[in-house]
Amino acid sequence: MKYIVENNLCCGCGACSSICPTSAITMQYDREGFIYPILDEDKCINCKACGRVCPVIAAENKEYPEYLKTYAGYSEDNEVMSGCTSGGFATILSKVIIDDGGTVFGVKYSDDFTKAEYTRAQTYEELNSMMGSKYVQSEKNRVFSDVKDVLKKGHKVLFIGCPCDVAALKLYLDKDYRDLYTCELVCMGVTSYRIAEEYKQYTEKKNKAKLISINARSKKNGWFVPTLEEKFDNGKIKYTTLYASYYGYGSQVYNRPSCFNCRYRDKNGLADFRVGDFWGIKDTDEFWNPEGVSCIFARTEKALSLVPRIREKGFRFFETEYKKATESNMSSLKNKSQHYVALRARFAEVFFDKGLISACNATASWTFRVKRIIPRRMQSMLKKIYHKFVDKR
Repeated sequence: MKYIVENNLCCGCGACSSICPTSAITMQYDREGFIYPILDEDKCINCKACGRVCPVIAAENKEYPEYLKTYAGYSEDNEVMSGCTSGGFATILSKVIIDDGGTVFGVKYSDDFTKAEYTRAQTYEELNSMMGSKYVQSEKNRVFSDVKDVLKKGHKVLFIGCPCDVAALKLYLDKDYRDLYTCELVCMGVTSYRIAEEYKQYTEKKNKAKLISINARSKKNGWFVPTLEEKFDNGKIKYTTLYASYYGYGSQVYNRPSCFNCRYRDKNGLADFRVGDFWGIKDTDEFWNPEGVSCIFARTEKALSLVPRIREKGFRFFETEYKKATESNMSSLKNKSQHYVALRARFAEVFFDKGLISACNATASWTFRVKRIIPRRMQSMLKKIYHKFVDKR
């Protein structure tokens, strides 16, 4: 079994490596900075366990049930709202599980902010490192076996990750645990750690200081226009509109190849909840909040059973329609177009030859260039005008 699936389909979840009984499969980074399973054929006993846990293979010709409920919502806790990416749903859900003595598994940045990795939280304070968006793909390490160990001890677990990672966990466990709760994120595609690594070198050189904190989705300028916040050891704090930054543009274009062929868009998935930003919302909607609004899709009765407890912790739910929650969020509905596939190929060509900044400048559209010169404070107003005319409702 030299290949489980082709590289352009492999999502890099690591379930095959975790399940292998002879440690014949290891996860290694390729030239592009994406992680893939590498097989040592001398150790392989052809048990085919790796194929059984592959979420890409499992998704072939599989039909998924309709969501039971669709919500908009946000936390009434100002501290949660200031630290989260959108409406704070995943954080409040995590607190419910911790209140029951459970463990939350989620993703944090590596110490140098160039990679992401799974970690666990059993206290509110430990949740802080999981808050915010990390666009680089996460390293799984032992997370699947760690989740299983906690469940076997009879404790509750909440696992938060990309839809393919949640599917991989479910296949790895091969059992429907009563105490397992899962939440998948609306995903636009993961990027390579090399984008983060090169951007860090660029920004540290430009600002003549060491980067000590990065937040790709700061709410310094509100939620409606994502802001990149960087803090340096000389006390300087820099704010840039995310998609007018080289970091944001590179993360958006230079996705893992399989993300252009993702089989977990729309209603395809196995998690109890799916959560993302409620893009396309207007200030005339009853659930508008300038500090962020989550769209929440409840797939299972287990998910619905938690809604009252999440509401008790100060999270406001507004039931809405699936179409309304997704029509302005293309990352939820479908894969990126062939235009992006071609753009990504051109970006990669320049990236390997001349680096991140040259790749961005060589492939960026006029909108990227305009965003770089328009003051941040004006962009929220311009985005509202744009949505007024282009939204489908």
